Amino acid sequence: MKIDLQQMCVYDKVVKYVIQAECREPLHIGTGSGESGDVLIHPEENRPFVQATGIAGAFREFYQYDEQLQVKLFGAPYRDSGEKGSSVFFIDGFFGKSAVYTEIRPRLRIDKRTGTGQSAKTKGSEKKSGQKFEMESVAAGSRFSFSIYVYEKQENLETEMELGLKALHEGRIQLGGQKSNGCGYVDLISVKKAVYDLCDRQDRKLWAEESKNMDEVLPCLLKSGKAGQERIHFELQGQTEGGILVKSIAVTEYGDNAPDAVNIRNHQREYILPASSVKGVIRSQMEKIAAYKKTEDMITDLFGQENDNSQQGRAGKIRCFDCVVGDQKANDSARVQSRIHIDKFTGSVMYGGLFSEKPAYGKFTIRIDLEGGTDRESGLLLMALRDLAMGITPVGSGSSIGRGYLRGEKITVKKEDQTLAEIDCQGGGTTTGSQYVRQCLRALEQAEEG
Repeated sequence: MKIDLQQMCVYDKVVKYVIQAECREPLHIGTGSGESGDVLIHPEENRPFVQATGIAGAFREFYQYDEQLQVKLFGAPYRDSGEKGSSVFFIDGFFGKSAVYTEIRPRLRIDKRTGTGQSAKTKGSEKKSGQKFEMESVAAGSRFSFSIYVYEKQENLETEMELGLKALHEGRIQLGGQKSNGCGYVDLISVKKAVYDLCDRQDRKLWAEESKNMDEVLPCLLKSGKAGQERIHFELQGQTEGGILVKSIAVTEYGDNAPDAVNIRNHQREYILPASSVKGVIRSQMEKIAAYKKTEDMITDLFGQENDNSQQGRAGKIRCFDCVVGDQKANDSARVQSRIHIDKFTGSVMYGGLFSEKPAYGKFTIRIDLEGGTDRESGLLLMALRDLAMGITPVGSGSSIGRGYLRGEKITVKKEDQTLAEIDCQGGGTTTGSQYVRQCLRALEQAEEG
């Protein structure tokens, strides 16, 4: 009697993917231990890793545009629903021991009412704690690898899975936390694939040891159909007026000529304006404009809100990125500036009040993504970028002595490969896409009228 294997088996095909990826931006995989900003370290391997649950959650969220497909791939949310379990299984992603770098950056929570970093009560207690903290991330350029298994029966789920992999490469899927600060974007370096036909005797033998030769499918994968929603990309290009100083957590140089404070640098030693500082300045200015135009409801949609007892948290639409400031060698050789503390009572120099600082100078490109944004949201962001380009809003510390002011040269707005608008900040006109700019500003005015 002939046995129908397809009728008897739970799965008739298994597709295995082995993915190698490189961090395009910093990646933060937190430990989940309270306010600690440390990176998650594997207890046995003693190196950072990306948990399979985090990768699976990011992919599941991407497929929320098709609920039926989401259930097919990842199963129903509740076991008592009668639906089958997940058809996709993820394996932890491990960074190479010789190709992983970490960065620790200082962060500060700002009181919206006063604009200062005041202390606040710790949730669930009467204790007060400072709002300065540190955040550790795996640096851009670090590489890791993970695996995905897709179990099928008379289905073609691998096509949908490869659509998700393409979305990861294109930045439509972010891994880890701190997403609004530009973290979690990766580039795929290699995607290898092996298909095991469980109805074939030879493939079943190979599946027992997972020893089938794997084919490189990344070039074909990147040519596949479109993945996910569109986003609008904003860029502000220009140069510093009087230097920028966003202080790093510590100075690594020692000696008589070493400064007491230096601008934040990434692991490549480039002087940067961190994404968190860009987001903070842009949000502050957008809140002022929205309050003037009586459209404050837009801020929550753009930047999201925290989850607490009174309201449910949700992610924002804006993604900011680290901004490299100037040439590294030129900034390394820049002059260290000395300053003094003045005693307000006597008007004289305080004892031990001499200190030195080393700001960053040069050209910059501020990058911001708006995901699924409307015309009025684009108009509000354009107005905030205009104020930043005109030097109305300073960045970093030392604004009272002329630091942190920028001179914008050009604002560019793109969607995919299409340039929507190009604004000449110095000439005060729109060189490309004037109709789009008017459309965004008109939508913002109509929101105010409404």
